[in-house]
This record gives sequence, C-alpha cells and structure tokens, in this order.
Amino acid sequence: MYWRRRRDLEGGKELGVWLLLDGDAVERELYVESHEYRGGSFDVYTASPDDEWEHIGTFDTAEEAFEAALARIEAGQFPLEGA
Repeated sequence: MYWRRRRDLEGGKELGVWLLLDGDAVERELYVESHEYRGGSFDVYTASPDDEWEHIGTFDTAEEAFEAALARIEAGQFPLEGA
C-alpha cells in the first residue's frame, strides 16, 4: 500500500487530498481543508470508505496544515508515492 496525492480531486475548500491505495482500492483518505472563505483556519483529517473520520488538527496556516498532513504520512508504515 502507498499514499498518492490526488490533485485532480482538489478544489473548493480541499487544498490537499491523498489516497492510501491497496491496488485500486482506497483504504483511507487524508485531507487538508481550508475554512478561509468564512474567516477560519485549516483542518487536517482522515476518512475511511466506511465514513469513519479522524480529525488530526486545526492550523492557522496552510503551510502548518500541509506539514501536519505530510508528518502523518511519514509517521505511518506506508510510503508516499514517488518518495
């Protein structure tokens, strides 16, 4: 299994989307989401195909949120595609 960044799924309030893939099956999704449009901050969370959500944190800047998302991937057992 490995993580793949899905730039084609990003847009609107999702700034970053990674999929944990096992073959063609998505095992988990990792999101960086912006709430700037309503004066808010940035959230990082994961979701499973079974609709189980885990909030990782809220961050003041997109840079902090992306660092947290990538740290989550690096701390796990599955690599980022191309890394």
